[in-house]
Amino acid sequence: MISEKHTLAAAAFLITSTLAAPLSALSLAEQAQAFATCAGRYSAVATRQSATHNPDSDATRALQTSFESLLEATLPHAAEAGIDPRRARSWQASGWSEMAHLMRLQQRSTDTTHADRATRDMHRRLSTCRQLIL
Repeated sequence: MISEKHTLAAAAFLITSTLAAPLSALSLAEQAQAFATCAGRYSAVATRQSATHNPDSDATRALQTSFESLLEATLPHAAEAGIDPRRARSWQASGWSEMAHLMRLQQRSTDTTHADRATRDMHRRLSTCRQLIL
């Protein structure tokens, strides 16, 4: 369990640090990974928002769709550069999983410090994604 937490933390750090770079500085593989990860993140949040009848769900779903479109446009070029397009599915799943984990901590943690940290992490990751397209 501890090893799994460290592995997830390391993966989240790598993805977040990759996303923090300006889009023009990213390789095709990094762009594809960023777009897929962000699509997964927004998909998880939109699903939660829809389930709780949050009025922001349509806007969040639109951001998810934007990242999916960017990913779709990037994948052929990434494939030409030797990137297996099937990896995008796993990058999306990673984005979904990290947000689901943070939302679970935010919602169910009895420790307000952990819940607040999860909220900040979630907002920071979504903000990092938003900066890629705005």
